[in-house]
Amino acid sequence: MGKVFLVGMGPGDPDLITKKAERVIKNADVLVYDRLINSEILSLAKAGAELIDVGKLPEHHKVPQDEINRILIEKAKNYEIVARLKGGDPFVFGRGGEEALFLHQHGIPFEVVPGVTSAVAVPAYAGIPVTHRDLSSSLHIITGHERAGKEKSALDFKALAALEGTLVFLMGIKNIEYITGELIKNGKSEDTPAAVISNGTMPDQVTVIGTLKDISQKVKESGISNPAVIVIGDVVRLRGKIDWYRPSNGKRILLTRTFEQSVELMDKLKDCGYQVISCPTIKVVPVYDAVGNFIASIDKYDYMVFSSVNSVKIFREAISLYGFDIRKLNGKKIAAVGKSTADRLKGINIYADIVPQEFTSDALAGMMKGEIFGKYIAVFTSDIGGEKLIEKLEQYGGYVDKIALYNNVPNYEVRSRLIEELKRGVDIVVFTSPSTFEYFAKIAGEYTSLINDVHIVAIGPVTRRAIEESGYRVDIVPESHDTEGIIDAINSYYGEK
Repeated sequence: MGKVFLVGMGPGDPDLITKKAERVIKNADVLVYDRLINSEILSLAKAGAELIDVGKLPEHHKVPQDEINRILIEKAKNYEIVARLKGGDPFVFGRGGEEALFLHQHGIPFEVVPGVTSAVAVPAYAGIPVTHRDLSSSLHIITGHERAGKEKSALDFKALAALEGTLVFLMGIKNIEYITGELIKNGKSEDTPAAVISNGTMPDQVTVIGTLKDISQKVKESGISNPAVIVIGDVVRLRGKIDWYRPSNGKRILLTRTFEQSVELMDKLKDCGYQVISCPTIKVVPVYDAVGNFIASIDKYDYMVFSSVNSVKIFREAISLYGFDIRKLNGKKIAAVGKSTADRLKGINIYADIVPQEFTSDALAGMMKGEIFGKYIAVFTSDIGGEKLIEKLEQYGGYVDKIALYNNVPNYEVRSRLIEELKRGVDIVVFTSPSTFEYFAKIAGEYTSLINDVHIVAIGPVTRRAIEESGYRVDIVPESHDTEGIIDAINSYYGEK
């Protein structure tokens, strides 16, 4: 019997999830998630984890609650860790309490991981503190789902209208005219400040400011929709002075490399004001036995060549698994294809002797030419990589063994999300290897043509050639084939427009 974790995912921005939530996600065997869960969070899941989308749209429940309950029980009986991911906090209008009771009734162990509630975080991102010593000494969080025309309201609007504090309605944008009308009808001043924040904490956050009298009309004119938070009270007046958050510049960038490799690039692009979507089209499947075979014949090698960040990651995992002492690498020359790979090696206390400025196999082989004749070289790469580099090194007289540390396979798990983002529209797609593009095309299928009107970034000439040979135009190739180079190239491209 496993355990179910009811995990709060916060208000939207993946940086706002807790450390414990992240730990549960990374260890979970099954993730059962709602509509508003950010794709970046799902990318934290371990290889092989089962992802089940039970997302609900307002007025349309994709998966009925009874079915969600059944899924939780079934998975808990067959897996050790089941993560039920819920937007905001699971116990704040998230039906977390209902699910916890259901699990208790059926003898399923569970744990609650609280999340940052949108009732507080979203107003904060709009420059609105929900309490303030001079303006509001209480906070009232209310569901906004209740329908107008309901025979008997569960909400006492007379009592709500009399409250001195801040009123926060969650997911109530469809009923905003009813909510504001009832508050005014029951005695709240029509001049009371009000705000509606859509997509709070996210790059496309929009805030509409008004009063009880006109906020519903302003919302209608703005065209904003759920997810949204309604804030009513004098604290809204403070927004003009403490409106600190700056949403994105409107440009949406799609990254296709593995999530782990994308983290640095993602964070820096966000800092530049871009909206970043991670849809890894490539999945890395480790082959630890390959390192075991290398260790068994380690003494014969003079050079070790790491072809990617992934090769370093899998090598580190494998030597830890085998209990290998890296001091045994003393005396061997280390080469890395690019600065990022060299930096990752440095992170495990292995320092590269040879690092080309240009992120290509030709550049690395060129640096090694003249010193490798008759030498034995281990090239750490993927099952589909390294052929050109190996060919060059052999031409220069080296004896080369390919150590295929991992298999690259298409990540079909992102298909629905990838197509959804392409349909929604992106400005830039970044490809960091020929395989990220090849698998992108396999996964997207007929929807690949949607990138005809998108600006394409290829990390280097090899990737550019693969894309152009498939009939697509490459707009941007960075001078430096690394994270900084990609960022500089994108900023320059838009700076010239």
